[in-house]
This record gives sequence, structure tokens and C-alpha cells, in this order.
Amino acid sequence: MIAIAASLVGGCVNTKYRTNAPSQSFVAADEPRAAEIGRDIIAQGGKAGDAATAMAMAMAVTLPSRVGMTGGGVCVVFDAAKKETRTLDFLPRPAGTGGAALPGFLRGVYALQASTGAMRWEQAVVPAEQLARSTPVSRALARDLADSAARLSADPEARRVFLPTGAPLAEGTPLSQPELAASLSQVRRSGIAAMYGGPLGGAVAQAAAIDPAAVRGFQPRWTGTAAIPLGIVSMHFAQLPETNNGAALTAAWNAAADLPSDQRAARVAQALGATGNGASNGASAPGAGLVVIDHEENGVACSFTMGGPFGSGRMVPGTGLLTARGVDGAGFGAPALLTNAIVGRTQFAGAASAAGNDGPAAAPAALLTAALPAALDKEPGAAIRVSRATNGPGRATFVTCQTSMESGWKECQIAADPRAHALGILVETER
Repeated sequence: MIAIAASLVGGCVNTKYRTNAPSQSFVAADEPRAAEIGRDIIAQGGKAGDAATAMAMAMAVTLPSRVGMTGGGVCVVFDAAKKETRTLDFLPRPAGTGGAALPGFLRGVYALQASTGAMRWEQAVVPAEQLARSTPVSRALARDLADSAARLSADPEARRVFLPTGAPLAEGTPLSQPELAASLSQVRRSGIAAMYGGPLGGAVAQAAAIDPAAVRGFQPRWTGTAAIPLGIVSMHFAQLPETNNGAALTAAWNAAADLPSDQRAARVAQALGATGNGASNGASAPGAGLVVIDHEENGVACSFTMGGPFGSGRMVPGTGLLTARGVDGAGFGAPALLTNAIVGRTQFAGAASAAGNDGPAAAPAALLTAALPAALDKEPGAAIRVSRATNGPGRATFVTCQTSMESGWKECQIAADPRAHALGILVETER
């Protein structure tokens, strides 16, 4: 028997949760329905990898402007039992003519679930498949549809799905994607082989002029992290092969030792943006993120992208899938975790995303200037309120916890960025 107490926090910056019990979990995402899916997965006995995977799959349906099966992303993952923090890199790197992307999403989230999950693959896919049949348009998607209506109207398939009357679907309007539901059904039944060696991958490769062999051979990469040691805890950022930013981040942090935490974080943000995490074309692609801290203290922070608003704006006929544009850096998002590897605890999980028109360092700047002070200061709520500029670049959504060294009392706060229309949820379970 499971008793569930769920608290929903939309755009909240000062809600606190105190507990000594190991049964609290936190989920947050830049699309509300995805956060609710994460809550449900946790309530069903899932762990951080299960919830994050199901949330990502849901966002591929509810926020296709920024997340999709032909796109990709990057995650920072903490395994509390192993006391190990790693980067999972599944960027949709350029592979075809015109900058088309090599689809990394499915293999990436499959690896994510396998790392810190406990449920079956199909359990993570079913909620997204159900949403694809019909779900109301969220405020986040409605905003992106309005901004990209002209691009989508140029493609007959995209126009039929997103602009059925000639105007973009409004918030609350039912969105039906039967072809996408059918594609998700293939993914549920056949696993990721449906994309990597199956009919979906073949259709995407043909539409995007990508070598089918490259699609079949795609593998996500597990690497270390770019970490800033902070005594018994460390702040971990994604480490990509194209960058070597660990030393630069630590140097920037140490050089700003005498500055207030918000200014010190800004210095690190500059270093993160300067080490190759921006998009190669000098402008950030739009992204979206999610975070999970489960009751076992596993942590996941992920950022996703389609490489452009709705990817290329072109849909693969008969699949419901938009083709993505390639990226070769994580300027679209900046996931990070603050972990204690001595006791195996996630203290902070944050994911920042770029709007797409706010510069190549938008996501790192948003995460670090807003979230890093909240992760490290004694009063994180105050730091969140002060640093949450309404017109600053990027969006940052995160969960931050403080734990008393004397009593073990834990205090957590969710900061779901209202500009991203994000939602954070506390889930308490009793078995």
C-alpha cells in the first residue's frame, strides 16, 4: 500500500520541505505534464532514472518544439549507492546535409533509465504514448507554436498537426498526434531498435539525408564531469568530449573566492560559456530541462534540444516526428548536480535552458547565477529571490537541499522558473 502526498509548485521560490525520512522525492520539468508523469512514476515505485526517462519521453510529446526522438541532450547523473557522478552525452550532433542531426534521444534516455532505474522500459514509454493520442496544449508549447507558426506552416505535415485551422493551437486546445502515438507504440514494443535499425530510423535517415548506418551505430557516451570541489560536496557540470572545462571552472571559482556567492557564480558562468559549451554558430538553440532527486538520493539533471525551434520545422511523413538540427555543444542547456560522495546524497539538481534568442552562454549563466548561490548559501530561498531576474538570459529550474551536520535534518526547496512555465512536485511515499 502506498500513500502519496504530492505538492505542486509552479514558479515557486520559497516553498520548504523538512524531513528526516528517506521517502521524499522531487521532480521538476520545463513542461507541467511531464512533471506530473514523473510524480506518477515515483509513486509507482520508480527511481530517478525511471522518472527522468518517462518525463523526457512525455516532453517529446508535450513540448516537441524543444524535445523529440530525433533530437538529443545531455544529463548529469548521480548513483547514490556507487557514490559516483557521471555525464551522459547524447547530443544530436550534425550528421547530414544542411546540418541535420543524428538522433541521440532514444539511446540516451534508454541508457539513463538503465543507470538509475528499476522499472521496465515500456513503463516509461506508456505515459507518452497515451499523451500523444490527445493532450491539452500547455502554455509552454502554445508560446513556442505562436513564435514558430510561419516556419511550421511551410511544411504540410507540421501544418496539419500544429496549425489545423491555419492558426497555431492555443493553450488548452486538444493536441492529437496519432502518428506520433503509433511511433511510440513501436518504441514501446520493439524498444530502441525501432529507431536504431528499425523502420523509424530508416524513415528519419531518408527524410534528413543521413546515412542509415550512422543512425544504427549511434551510442551515447558516459564520461566524467566538470566538477568544482567544495569541501565534502562537489558541484558537477556536464563534461563533453569537445571541452575540457573542469580545470577552467575550478580556476574561476578559486580566483573569485573573496566575492559574494552571486558574483562568484557569475565568474564560473563566464568560464563555462567560454569552454566550448555554447553553440558553434554563436547563438544558443532552444532547450528544455528536467531534474529528479529520488528517495534513495539518486540525482538526475538533464537538458534536451531539437537544435532549433521544432527542429528543422519539417515532419517525417507518417511518423509524427520532426527532424532535428545538429548541435555540437550544450549551449541549449546546463544540467548540474551538487553531491556528497561521502554519504551518497544529492544536495542540488538543476537544469537551465536557453530560449533560443538569448545568446550562447544563456543556459550556463542562468543556472549558475540563479542556482549556485541557492545551492551553497545558508538561506537558499533568499538567494533564489534575489537572483531570479525577470529579464535575465536563460531559464533555471532546480531543487536545492540543505542538511544539518548535527541533526541530519534536511530542508529542500523547489524553484520552478515561471518564465519557462515550469512545474516542480514533491512526492512522499510510505510503504
